[in-house]
Amino acid sequence: MCPRTATQYEAIRQEKRTLIMDTALELFAQNGFHGTSISHISKKAGISKGLVYNYFESKEEILKSIVQSGYDAAYNHLDLNKDGRLVKEEFVYFVRTTFRLVKENRNFWSLYSSLMFQPGILDLVMPQFEGKVLEIQKLMTDFLKEMGSTDPEGDLLSISSLIKGATVILLTAPEFFPMDKLEESVINSCFRLITTPEVTSRGKEYKKKDNLKTIQQ
Repeated sequence: MCPRTATQYEAIRQEKRTLIMDTALELFAQNGFHGTSISHISKKAGISKGLVYNYFESKEEILKSIVQSGYDAAYNHLDLNKDGRLVKEEFVYFVRTTFRLVKENRNFWSLYSSLMFQPGILDLVMPQFEGKVLEIQKLMTDFLKEMGSTDPEGDLLSISSLIKGATVILLTAPEFFPMDKLEESVINSCFRLITTPEVTSRGKEYKKKDNLKTIQQ
């Protein structure tokens, strides 16, 4: 029997990490972060407690890894070319991708949302994301200013509420709100909030298109 290669070992390692994180997320959401122990996670995952500690030093580290994965999934597609500047096409793509991610993995985002609403969770995880959050806020407020917003901080709060509210609808009552219509409504509402009358009159250009490159500037 041939020995495993480094690539195979890494694949096994990632598979075990994913198993532990998925199991922990389910238990954190169901029983609360503080009501879940490493023993609970190892038993549910069907692996030894020692193996869990081989991948994570503590359940706090598991929590931070889970939040990191959700954060990356949500925001890695915000600034597509990573030039530190957000343009209209990228903003629209961000909203559409957010809807697609929720639709394709509703179970993960439902559990993730339940976890993030638990008392004390933000206090545990926010220090590692504080710098990135400020970076994203600046990226967004600069974009809003370019689009003609006279209150970029206030508009950012409104836009965040629109998008997060829409994802809650998709998670809890998707049968009552067709995804395509909800997606278009959110995008159009965002541009009504932030643009000048002259720019707003061009809102029809942001009808849904499958290819990002076909969205008119």
